[in-house]
Amino acid sequence: MIIDKEPLPDDPTPSEAPPSYDGLVGVPGRPLRDTKGITPIQTSPLPSSSSSLSPPPIIKSPSSSSNLKGKGRANNSWFNFNASRTTREVRTTVLGLVRDLVREQNSNSKASLGILESCAEACSGYSLSLSSLLQERSIEGHSPLYWAIVKRPPDGDEDESAIPDLLTALISFASPLTPDTISDVRHACLLTSDQLLFQRLRMSPEFSPLSGTDEMLLGASIPPDEITVEDVPGDEGAFAVDFEVVHFQKRMLVSKHIELDFIARSRMWRLEFSIAQDGQHHGPRPGSWYISLSLLQNSPPTWIDSRLLIPEPTPTSDIPASPPLSTSPIPSIFERAKPKPKSKPTITIRLKSSQQLVAPPNSRYDHRQASAIIVSLEDSMMGSSLQYA
Repeated sequence: MIIDKEPLPDDPTPSEAPPSYDGLVGVPGRPLRDTKGITPIQTSPLPSSSSSLSPPPIIKSPSSSSNLKGKGRANNSWFNFNASRTTREVRTTVLGLVRDLVREQNSNSKASLGILESCAEACSGYSLSLSSLLQERSIEGHSPLYWAIVKRPPDGDEDESAIPDLLTALISFASPLTPDTISDVRHACLLTSDQLLFQRLRMSPEFSPLSGTDEMLLGASIPPDEITVEDVPGDEGAFAVDFEVVHFQKRMLVSKHIELDFIARSRMWRLEFSIAQDGQHHGPRPGSWYISLSLLQNSPPTWIDSRLLIPEPTPTSDIPASPPLSTSPIPSIFERAKPKPKSKPTITIRLKSSQQLVAPPNSRYDHRQASAIIVSLEDSMMGSSLQYA
């Protein structure tokens, strides 16, 4: 609507009537746009909600979104931070992006790496530690690593092209892991009963580093022991575990203990070989070898009756199995008559709980429950031979 205006006194501007509507018909006008209906630009390859990333909002230009397609590394367009942004806002934004990554569990590992790399760059510019942020229990009382384990498919079901997966990327940016984070990760593996993933993590130096003594003995930074768990069909509670321990005697004599952790039947177990130390009020006498079987944290209580079978170790040698025929000596009559050494019988040690086995710390409050089954090798004639084999 056009309102006529009275001309001001002494106004030099000539009074002219506005152009008629007929004269405006041929003029091209700009299309009208409803600003309330604008769809926000996607901030990452992963769909995310605006509530989880507020404050501050993440803005990305349309040109930068096309440049990121198919690339593993994201650029600074993930963040539109300027000097006015505060450290608290950057921290909130990074935690929101990580939450979205874990919630969506996208199979595009390159995109996940790109987002985490951008988060690392933003944190470095604001004196923040991405490692600390990734290990905070910021998502429903748990760390992002916990949820990455709970939501991931079991080992063997995921697409091979997705490896390294989101969990691997999170661990690489979160390292070194704190004891609280490791406990949170172990709890997640227990809830999913994912023994394969648990052993895969156990073979990583970030999750299960070796002691300095074992590292010197084995010349490695990860435990070389192999653990395989198999549930017995037809029995809901029975299971079998196969252990392959490298340099058993040498590690016992020098390091004085070997710990073997595994998950079986929705419980986390620890089989430990140790040498009793001075100052122990209960248990085997100091200097003696003993075996301990216990439940670990967050495992439900149970009764157990088991047997540990230790066959004769297979000798390892660097000598070729069959030397060249031209250098093979003819065995003498004395060597032919020499008797072959007899194979040692399999050592059998029974591990049975006389009380209900309970994981710490609950076991310390009830005398009717035990925290571990402890058997001294000196109590077994066959078991004592392990010290001298």
